Amino acid sequence: MADYRARVVDDQLARGLRSAGAVLLEGPKACGKTSTARQQAASTVRLDASPQLRALGEADPHLLLTGDTP
Repeated sequence: MADYRARVVDDQLARGLRSAGAVLLEGPKACGKTSTARQQAASTVRLDASPQLRALGEADPHLLLTGDTP
């Protein structure tokens, strides 16, 4: 993402990911949670991209977990 603006939470997120397998980002809609998380993820799966993708994940979650570990 060429237009990503660094956020204060970036360093906190990096520390959290080093110490735990997952972190929870909370905040109001459209405040940058997804953009922030995607900066540090090796891979992503957007379950909101299509109803078919969500159904696939519900039927067999392992199919969504192929590729690099996020």
